[in-house]
Amino acid sequence: MIREFQADDLDQVMKIWLEQNLLAHPFVDPAFFQNNADLVRIILPSSQIYVQDINGVKGFIGLTDNYISGLFIETDYQRQGLGASLIEKAKQVHSELFLNVYTENKAAVQFYEKHGFIRLEDTVNAETHQPEYLMGCKVNRMVKIGKCAM
Repeated sequence: MIREFQADDLDQVMKIWLEQNLLAHPFVDPAFFQNNADLVRIILPSSQIYVQDINGVKGFIGLTDNYISGLFIETDYQRQGLGASLIEKAKQVHSELFLNVYTENKAAVQFYEKHGFIRLEDTVNAETHQPEYLMGCKVNRMVKIGKCAM
């Protein structure tokens, strides 16, 4: 079930954030994520966050306006549609979405492309100095009623 973030979700969300960043980004010095965890813990609750709650939080998406600042799913729950449903939730809330993804994180790049994101720009992350893509997606809000479309 997707629901809005609650304050008592913070510890589990941070656990998922750190574990998945370390697993997905072996090309980034682990100290980068470890050293930024306290800052993320402080600023994360000010984002719009939706969690996947399946007998506890198994994943989440963080949004700052129409920017996806993070999408993370526990390893045992990946490739089961949780990430896709979180993207769909974000698409319900925003008419366009943007994100940055490391170019070396091929699985994430493919995931976002599968969900309608296109590469807009090649950039370099200012903090890690790793190449990344700025990706974006416009949301089609056509509503079909019977044979008619609005």
